[in-house]
Amino acid sequence: MNKLFSFALLLCFAVSFGAVDTIAVDVSVSVFKTLPIGLVPFEEPNGEPLHWPEERPHEVAKRDFNLSGRFEVVQAPKFDILKFSRAQAKFYMTGKVKKTHNNKIKISCYLHATKSKDLILEETYVVSLMDSRKAIHDFVDKVIYQLWGVYGVASTQIAWVSKVAGVKQVVIADYDGFHRKQLTADSTISMMPVWSHDNERIIFVSFRNGKPQLYMKDIATGTQKRLFPSLSQSFSPAVNPKSGEILFSAIEGDKTDLYLGDPETKKLRRVSYLKASQTSPSWSPTATEILFTSDRGGSPQIYKMNSDGTDVRRVTFMGAYNERASWAPTGDRIVYTSMDAGKMNIYTCDINGSDIIQLTSNAGNNEKPSWSPDGSLIVFSSDRTGSNQIYIMRRDGGGVTRITKGGDNTAPTWSWYFTNKQTNKEGKK
Repeated sequence: MNKLFSFALLLCFAVSFGAVDTIAVDVSVSVFKTLPIGLVPFEEPNGEPLHWPEERPHEVAKRDFNLSGRFEVVQAPKFDILKFSRAQAKFYMTGKVKKTHNNKIKISCYLHATKSKDLILEETYVVSLMDSRKAIHDFVDKVIYQLWGVYGVASTQIAWVSKVAGVKQVVIADYDGFHRKQLTADSTISMMPVWSHDNERIIFVSFRNGKPQLYMKDIATGTQKRLFPSLSQSFSPAVNPKSGEILFSAIEGDKTDLYLGDPETKKLRRVSYLKASQTSPSWSPTATEILFTSDRGGSPQIYKMNSDGTDVRRVTFMGAYNERASWAPTGDRIVYTSMDAGKMNIYTCDINGSDIIQLTSNAGNNEKPSWSPDGSLIVFSSDRTGSNQIYIMRRDGGGVTRITKGGDNTAPTWSWYFTNKQTNKEGKK
């Protein structure tokens, strides 16, 4: 097993980290601009209490607004123009809930202008109590689009690796950690999950045959298949944002190279022909360039090349151990993991390696970052509380929020935007 693959797979850190010229960001402070928004509890049926399985609609909305990093929530038990105006909340959200047939509820969501009380946005959903969160997620995403011009990520999901009965398995959940579902149930390790381009399948690494090999599992049906069986060892998958092809690492002899394969046609070709090993690939948003980790300079560093394997350029120069880079969907920055005084921390930099910013510090090991589809948030794993858990933070390092409650959870990866909404809408009125 070569040195670079051993590091990527087993996380055996044995290299000291040199002095790094960076800007450190306090994780408790964010410079991200936020917008005050009022929030009033939804009107519920009188004399007919609803037994919410998790949180009431306004509580879900509050969590969504806070996690988005775009809002400062101003709560009031009822419409309070004085409180909202003092907080400069120019808009407020509220709604109504009614019982309907077939054990479902009708949730009407409203966004109003504070001063005039004009209705800015309205959506009505007919859902089960269990799916009420999805309705609120959908409306909050639309509020973000209305006020920011960018669709929110509350309706997206995250996959990660969780220890279940002592074995690493792949799980998926809503982006806020709710509605968790175990996807694999093998007796051997499953790891490195990524989403297919249509969000309907998960590509992951399994050791069921004694070696790391790529598999793809359909989320709805549970059917799965091994990918590219002509290669005996394959890992570190990355999905092309344009075509859905899979870029991954494979071991041939004593070296790890990058390969590109189509899971449907099964066509496969080698992309890199470097003397050193390459792993942890990531696509640019336009799918014209690739980031990857290589030890060609003696220690793992991040490199960039064209999608056809030409024009290889080194990106990171500061620090002796840099790996697992991910290209922001906005195209302007990359996020990666570095070893800092024996601890792993998360950094971002410009796509050419300049403007290095340290996002985590003095909080255990922080690693395996993945961007939200809009590029405003980063999900990562950290052992800052003693066990590995999943956290979300803003792209500037602020607003760190834990979304898993227990167990051991690592290697998160964010889904793409969902094109088909999973709620039953009645539509605007």
